[in-house]
Amino acid sequence: MIFKKHILSLLAATATSWMAAAAPVGLSITAEADTTVVEMADQLNVRVRVISAENLDNVRLAPMPQAGTEYNGVDILAVNADTVESGSGKQVVDYTFLIQAFDPGMVTLPPFGAVAGNASDTAFSDIVTLKVVPVDVDSLENINPLAPVADARTRWYDYLPSWTPWVLLAIALIALATAIVWYLRRRKVVITEMRSKPVPPYELAMARLNALADRKLAESGNEKAYYTELVDILRQYLEGRFGINAMEMTSPQIIRALRGNDETRMSADEMKTVLEMADFVKFAKVRPLPDDNARSFRRAKEFVEATKPAPEPEETDGSSDDKNKK
Repeated sequence: MIFKKHILSLLAATATSWMAAAAPVGLSITAEADTTVVEMADQLNVRVRVISAENLDNVRLAPMPQAGTEYNGVDILAVNADTVESGSGKQVVDYTFLIQAFDPGMVTLPPFGAVAGNASDTAFSDIVTLKVVPVDVDSLENINPLAPVADARTRWYDYLPSWTPWVLLAIALIALATAIVWYLRRRKVVITEMRSKPVPPYELAMARLNALADRKLAESGNEKAYYTELVDILRQYLEGRFGINAMEMTSPQIIRALRGNDETRMSADEMKTVLEMADFVKFAKVRPLPDDNARSFRRAKEFVEATKPAPEPEETDGSSDDKNKK
């Protein structure tokens, strides 16, 4: 086996000498290793330098060993190329190959080739010879048996399937969506109930009149604000109670509408007195007397009381009627 490797080294050296003679002009290549003796599995670098004239283009290694491949008995771990000089009529490129050998004995790397242009001629480097020595093993050293397999520390959630978090997330989203739908439906029901039970016009007008009396606007000199609020209460009452669009009418129009309604005809004069006083205060800037203010408030309240709807008759069952007959 060793004789065969020496023969191959001799043939490679002879071929290198012949190929160097046929190298193209202006192109040369060299190759050397960091060391010529290496232990099994140790790593070392093989450095290849390509020197070419500037008039040569597309200079490259052929073939170009690639990282992760085997090259004549060694494993190439990494490849790096670096241009160290460009100018002065030449260009120098260094290639570094990180290799690793596992078989003991002589290892001969074939020459590296460099070509330019259309690769009509190739320049070759010298061969690289390595001696891979085996690793010494002390036969007296005790070789301990492998340790037993240790049980991994586990927790309760290690036994859960991997899809458990997704199921929990889906349940949480469904619960959240259900809660939102329930809340919206409940809120809609509450709003519907509030809208379905409006305050009767009579009760609303009386509540607003009592609130106006508590504010004491007239007593504090704000007659205009006082009469504006008083007339607004009456206008809203007429619209809600009788369907008269009093909010869009003038005072004379409101009086005519009241006199044309059977339920308000008897109280139209009281409303006329209040509206006329309010117009004098708002538009003629008349300052009424305190008695006028009290009188207007009293007449407005009497109008609401006089036109409030009659209470609905209470329903009586047949048994009570029979008792009354007896």
